[in-house]
Amino acid sequence: MQWRRLVLLCLPALILGAILRFSLLTALPEGYYGPDSNSYFDTTSALWLKHEWDMGPKRRWVYPLLLIPTPILPGRNVATIAVVQHIVGLLVSVIGIGWITLNLTRRPTIWVPLVAIFVAIWPRMVWYEQEVVAESILLDSIILTMALAFPVQRLREPKRLFWFLMAAALIIAIKPHGRPIWIGLMISAVLLAGWPWRWSKPCWGALALSLVVILTTGSSKQGPWLLLSSSLPLVDPDHGKWPEYRAVLKPFIEEARADLSQYPWKQARYKKMLVESGENLQLGPVWQEMLKERKKTKFLRVCNDLAHDAILHSPFTYAQMVLRKIGAVLADQDAGTFMAPRAFWKSQLDDNEERWMKHPDEMKLLYEMDENAYLSLAEQRRKQREWYEPWVYHFDHAFSWMKASRGEARKLYLHPAWFGLLALFGFLTCLRPSRWRETSPLWLALGFYLGLIFGIGDAVSRYLQPIEWIGLIFVALGLDWLLGLVWREEPVPEEVES
Repeated sequence: MQWRRLVLLCLPALILGAILRFSLLTALPEGYYGPDSNSYFDTTSALWLKHEWDMGPKRRWVYPLLLIPTPILPGRNVATIAVVQHIVGLLVSVIGIGWITLNLTRRPTIWVPLVAIFVAIWPRMVWYEQEVVAESILLDSIILTMALAFPVQRLREPKRLFWFLMAAALIIAIKPHGRPIWIGLMISAVLLAGWPWRWSKPCWGALALSLVVILTTGSSKQGPWLLLSSSLPLVDPDHGKWPEYRAVLKPFIEEARADLSQYPWKQARYKKMLVESGENLQLGPVWQEMLKERKKTKFLRVCNDLAHDAILHSPFTYAQMVLRKIGAVLADQDAGTFMAPRAFWKSQLDDNEERWMKHPDEMKLLYEMDENAYLSLAEQRRKQREWYEPWVYHFDHAFSWMKASRGEARKLYLHPAWFGLLALFGFLTCLRPSRWRETSPLWLALGFYLGLIFGIGDAVSRYLQPIEWIGLIFVALGLDWLLGLVWREEPVPEEVES
């Protein structure tokens, strides 16, 4: 009965979400082959074109494996991927988040349909179902795992706990970015299911599987470099280990330090500078000699030492910088921009221009057409204007978490938005003594993810996509609590069955 009730409450959202996705796929049948897409599709192209197996640690396991059979499926590969991601994404996100909301709110008849509708049409979630990257199924796996944690009293059952741990292992098998969420979920599992030594043997096996996946995925060559770019303004250019490299970085450290409030919008430039090669090098021959090393072990050691030294000497300033980066991505209001055909194809043509020159066979396998046909298709599609474009634009600007405005000298400043304040209020209600344990899967996963991902990486709005939906549930929880202050007569809680 509960599942039937859930589906009925989510039905309006499923209909609205299906209409939006059908319209998007009608306008843009081809999925977006973005800057990172080829690194996932490499395994497929190597297998079908060269009959070789190639799966590097950075893009290992689930998503590249799912792409392998696309050449034998009906329809063009890039279109098939988008259709499947939209169907799975709509069903998992609406039903899964609806289930979580059903279990956490006292008046689910009000909040489940509202939250589900927001989820179904949330531009960032819809867009990454269109792009050939792992973000869409990463989000699906996170929602599935969270849904298995509710109702929380069921997590003490060995069978439910086992499937919760297996789903958590799936998160990190899809993308290493899921590790902070996995950490938060493991802590919440201890809070809700008891100490691990009381868990069953199958649960220990699922936990061991997660550790194996963690050890066999992800590139160790990125962390130190990204961390240095995140802490660059705090590096002491005159004192400490590796003085020759500190001297090379000194002018850029001073430049970045000149206005720390603007660093979230500038970090990408310094990130690229640290690993640049070719002509017009900014860091000179001393830095380049270190980069020429085949395994770059010294480069990684230098980045790691400089970054940790900077953070240890200025931890509070570093924390402020991380919070500003989080604020910068929360202020992003362009999630649905690429859903407009003219913007989609302008960016797609730019991304694929070099790929057609260097890897024409891979592009033919993906699009199942030659370059001339591809360009003709792009020219035809980019002239379209769709009904949903103004609606998506206004939605993005109306329901943003933060606002960014320009001041003197075109500097960007962050301000809280009303929707973000509602989410913050809802989060604070989760920390009440009667609720903190029950809601821990949400806020622990969110906290670890934001802190670790933006503590190391730069202000990329794509990083927000896996956990943004948690803010929608926080809004519902805060308003549900407020409504309870006015509406004293609370309904009798119903037994929620899995």
